[in-house]
Amino acid sequence: NYRKSQFNLAVQSERQPGSVFKPFVLATALRQGISPLTRFDSEPQEIDLGDRFWVVSNYDDAYVGSADLEQATIHSDNAVYAQLTRLVGARKVAETAKAMGIQSRLRGYYSIGLGTEAVNPLELARAYAAFANDGKRIDGAVLGNRPRVIETITEGDTERRNAPVGRAVLAAAEAQTVNSILQKVVSQGTGVRAQLPDRPVAGKTGTTENYGDAWFVGYTPQLVVAVWVGYPETLQPMLTEFEGEAVAGGTYPAEIWKAFAEVALVDLEPEAFTDPPYRSIESKLVARRGDRLLLDNGICSTRLEVVYFSGRGPSASANCRDDEVEVPDVVGQTLASAESRLNGQPLTAEVVYKPAAALQRAGIVVDQRPRRGYAVPFDEVILVVTKPLHGVIPNLVGRKVDDARARLERLQLEPDVTYVEGTSGAVVTQRPKPGLAAAPGIRVELVVAR
Repeated sequence: NYRKSQFNLAVQSERQPGSVFKPFVLATALRQGISPLTRFDSEPQEIDLGDRFWVVSNYDDAYVGSADLEQATIHSDNAVYAQLTRLVGARKVAETAKAMGIQSRLRGYYSIGLGTEAVNPLELARAYAAFANDGKRIDGAVLGNRPRVIETITEGDTERRNAPVGRAVLAAAEAQTVNSILQKVVSQGTGVRAQLPDRPVAGKTGTTENYGDAWFVGYTPQLVVAVWVGYPETLQPMLTEFEGEAVAGGTYPAEIWKAFAEVALVDLEPEAFTDPPYRSIESKLVARRGDRLLLDNGICSTRLEVVYFSGRGPSASANCRDDEVEVPDVVGQTLASAESRLNGQPLTAEVVYKPAAALQRAGIVVDQRPRRGYAVPFDEVILVVTKPLHGVIPNLVGRKVDDARARLERLQLEPDVTYVEGTSGAVVTQRPKPGLAAAPGIRVELVVAR
């Protein structure tokens, strides 16, 4: 109702998509030559991201022990998909999603595969259309990668037709593999309520934390539809709205999709999806070295068995050693916090000091060698830490104004005093805050009660 609201939910809303983003992780794995036969443990996960641990659990705490990528997709296994996202790289997932048509800003956080980065329904439908179209994103001949319903553009006597043009973003075999798996989501998984009696359907359900958003994005070879259910003006948990039960992607969204598709497809003959080609596979033990996956040389401390399509995957071996430990990310931490984190690995760091710029935090790790993800012997880590050459901005709150002035002048800092109502004669606030690197001539604003 345009009179009631001019806000277009299909185009302007940005809501977390939940598990409807998992197919982009799957597609990223396929682009890297990873077979859906690759298995992961389906159990609660604490994944070391270097600077923190990422805790992941499944819906209703349901786990199957071990699952390949097909099973994990059918049953929307968060634990498996968190591990897969770390394997393929969160930024690579963002690249795949953008190539397929997602235009909202994606930051490439590790939780991207579980659908925590907001998008809108139109771009999800358009991106899924690349699956339905055997890997081709549909652009306009004139406007390119913009989802606009503009058929012609007229400038004076010149008329240009914005005809649809297919741009390959996935190999056909990769898209067909995704289609094969997503059909099973509907035939036997979380999307069974979207089944059509006369034709195959592929799709994926999505439910965000606390049931604030519910999705189903489904398609046939002829039609792609994205359905979102939620409260448009607020993020409100839908805990009882589905016949007393919570609204998940496989409830109202799947039913709405089915009701719409039955009418929209009534005049179209059923079409089958193209089956993916048979491809031989091989298992490889791999180890992560920084941002790269390399073959385990037999002594890597952390390794994973990955099933690749033949001829794909790493060919070079990692230079692992017996005494190596994986390096976490400690950049941005205080020296004490960084050393404590490293000691837990266990690692011992050599500290190199770098002059702190004016008003830079002092005693902070600004660089490390090697970077996160590399494995080294226990004593081969170097931390670069900021050290002020002229001391730090002192904490003057609570001091009498004359004492505060004197301390600043000794550091060659310039006090700038203003007064507020009060009786203490002491500093109540200051700017810049204490602890930042000082430099001669910096002005320090003091607010004094009198």
